Amino acid sequence: LSLYTWITGVKGNISAGPFSRSVDASFIDINNQSRQFPIGFMGRVEGHYDRFGLFLDGQYMDIALKPRFGNVSSGIDSELGLMDYGAKYRIFGAIAADTPAYKGQKRPNMLEVYVAGRTLWLDNSVTLTAPFSRREANLSTSHAFTSPILGGRFMVDFTPEIFMLVDANGGGFGVGSVDFTGGVLGLVGYRFMNLDVPLSIQAGYKAVRYDVDRGGPTQTSATLNGPFLGLTGYW
Repeated sequence: LSLYTWITGVKGNISAGPFSRSVDASFIDINNQSRQFPIGFMGRVEGHYDRFGLFLDGQYMDIALKPRFGNVSSGIDSELGLMDYGAKYRIFGAIAADTPAYKGQKRPNMLEVYVAGRTLWLDNSVTLTAPFSRREANLSTSHAFTSPILGGRFMVDFTPEIFMLVDANGGGFGVGSVDFTGGVLGLVGYRFMNLDVPLSIQAGYKAVRYDVDRGGPTQTSATLNGPFLGLTGYW
């Protein structure tokens, strides 16, 4: 079980009906352009049997952008949820039953491939205020997109405690109004024991790209990217 905090920047275009907003900003820039502290987090759970495994990986991002014209709108709000779920196969590396045997030792290099689905939930909204009036109108577009992805993960141990992992995936293929979605993750981790529970802390970089609903009310093309910190427990 892994829990992460993702400090992400955004580059792309976000639409809410006829209104759109281009964004090219680091996390610090987003915080300065936001009406609230931008929220982003993710978690992952995996289960293994022999060389086979199942996983569920989710993340959430909430951005409330300041308006360009304060007397007309409150700015665009964008909420993004991503959920990956699928099955994987370990081509080489220690299988689940052998993992305890490598306590205090370097583990063999590991390579996994996986087939998964990715569900993207996107909610973009803007509140408009009529000039010289208190009347407001809210335009909101919310939609979920589901498409297949293919990917792989590679891990290598530098020492019994220090390891590196790289994960890359891509998909969409036009299924479910998703022209493309893909991601890259790279991390360095450190293993340790606490109360007889194997744990590891990780630090790395993650990027996710999505192009969805071309020509539709929630048309969005954006890349989320930035560093993250995580904690993983093993049983």
